[in-house]
Amino acid sequence: MQMLAATRAILDLIYKLCGTTYDLLYLDHSCSLGWFVAGAAIIRFLKAKIDAKDEDEATILEQELGVVKFMLRNLGDRTNIGHRQVNVLEDIYNAEIKGQRRKAATAPSATDQRAETDNLMYGNMQ
Repeated sequence: MQMLAATRAILDLIYKLCGTTYDLLYLDHSCSLGWFVAGAAIIRFLKAKIDAKDEDEATILEQELGVVKFMLRNLGDRTNIGHRQVNVLEDIYNAEIKGQRRKAATAPSATDQRAETDNLMYGNMQ
């Protein structure tokens, strides 16, 4: 719970920064590192919520991840660090979340597996 609270505290700072006209280029690069780590933590929590079938919380986490990516993309328009960090976050997301959903969507049911086994075993006997 402390990790989620820390992640949401970083998001709160992101929201406050978005409400200003401050140029992100003047921020220290450690800020983008904090945003990146918050994004990676959100992906971790998102995976847990999807496993727990908590769609409401998963939707909130998806939106929070979008905010982190937005900030890193804004920074990435001016520096390479933000661009690289967004790419790494997207790779992590694709490996952890999309890969998990793809496996669940393409996994055959037990009935399908049984029918395929029966067809292989007894299909030649007809």
